[in-house]
Amino acid sequence: MRKLLLTTVTAIGATMGIVGGAYAQTTAAPAPLNGASGVSGLGAPPPTASMSSASGMVAPNSFVVHLNGRINWYAGVEGSSLDNIDGFKSDPYQFQGYIRLYPGFDAVAANGMQYGVVSEIRMPGATHTGAGTSPGSTSSAETLYWFQAYGYVGTADLGTFSFGMQNGPTANFETGTFEGFNDGAWNGDVPGFVPGNAAPVYPFSDVGPLQTGDKIVYMSPSWSGFQFGLSFEPNSNNLWNGNCSNGAATTGSPLMAACNSTSAAPLPGANARLRNMIDIGAQYTGTFGPVGVQVGGGWVYSGKVNYDGPPTPLNLNYYGLGVGQVGATITVANFTFGGNFSYGQQNGLYTPLIQGGVNEVAWMLGAQYGVGPWVVGGSYFRTNYAGNWLPDSGVARTATDQGIAAGGTYEVAPGFALYLSYLYGLRHQIGQDFATGDPNTAADPGVGNNVSSQVFALGTVMKW
Repeated sequence: MRKLLLTTVTAIGATMGIVGGAYAQTTAAPAPLNGASGVSGLGAPPPTASMSSASGMVAPNSFVVHLNGRINWYAGVEGSSLDNIDGFKSDPYQFQGYIRLYPGFDAVAANGMQYGVVSEIRMPGATHTGAGTSPGSTSSAETLYWFQAYGYVGTADLGTFSFGMQNGPTANFETGTFEGFNDGAWNGDVPGFVPGNAAPVYPFSDVGPLQTGDKIVYMSPSWSGFQFGLSFEPNSNNLWNGNCSNGAATTGSPLMAACNSTSAAPLPGANARLRNMIDIGAQYTGTFGPVGVQVGGGWVYSGKVNYDGPPTPLNLNYYGLGVGQVGATITVANFTFGGNFSYGQQNGLYTPLIQGGVNEVAWMLGAQYGVGPWVVGGSYFRTNYAGNWLPDSGVARTATDQGIAAGGTYEVAPGFALYLSYLYGLRHQIGQDFATGDPNTAADPGVGNNVSSQVFALGTVMKW
């Protein structure tokens, strides 16, 4: 879904221009809805994309301020194995949606240096939906938060450095995950209709853990279709690192446990936190006669917080990340097909793997076709990973998740599109009861080891 970050914020439409110190209202049409990745995931771009737009739109020694946004809304019909459990039953039909804002600016100095700020404000969504007894009780509980916020500086010839909460190169260069034929397939908004434990885990890199950490990123210029990037993230904090004490720990409340910079902790579970993450990625885009080719991917490596205490029954040791991903697409006459493959030391969504667990293997195949205002397509992914396995838990060492997606996008007018989405998902892990979230017991020998879900949804997006 986040692949559409390659669409620039400034191209979406500036809401206010400031040139030569004079304020001026400017207007620009929204970016085409059916771009390389469709409408979904419209948000802040990686710095190279934003800067290329800034250099084309902004005169030297001036800048453009923008406050873009979008509202998405869906009506869906859902059915899953977990819709009727222990007397709790859910209706199959639902509405859902959200609004997001993208404030920032792009600028070019008199000497040609390009710089700016990119950000994305979200509403918390699942945190407050469905919990209240009236619309007022849920809307009054909403709190906006910053999903991404970063600054960038550089030149068209030397590349760009960016700093803050942002995508790493692997996510920026992700290729072949086919999230553009509706609202993002299994990485879009429609999976929100499905009960959490019934939805297959999406295994690719454009997910929160690689998008929101505070990091520094270098993105090179493009040389004959080749581009590469490198990033470093010291720990898993966001922009605000928070205060922590270096004093002695108090009874039952170790002061250092709350520090994002903690490198070792005598606490079971504290060692599940990542540190010193390095992300290296590259992409090639080229055209050979009527055939377009794109290949991209990356490698993510990290350490983790160590556990220095004595052995305890709760002591679990983790690996750091070591995950590679590569994908490719071929486009001929508006028809695109390809896939993506990921392998490495993680346990879904770029989270640490408990030592002794199996490495994750994931792959996807997909295709889409775009003509005029239409984009239609479909995809299938499968991932094998450790899932809910724990040593001596009785849960099998491997979980298998699968997802099928099909649908389309129709651009009604600039900034206005309609979605049609169908999703089907399967989850399986022997010994794990997805209905309760716990391992099977003697009284519950096998309920929920296999769950399925499907959802059909109609939706719309309006953006400015």
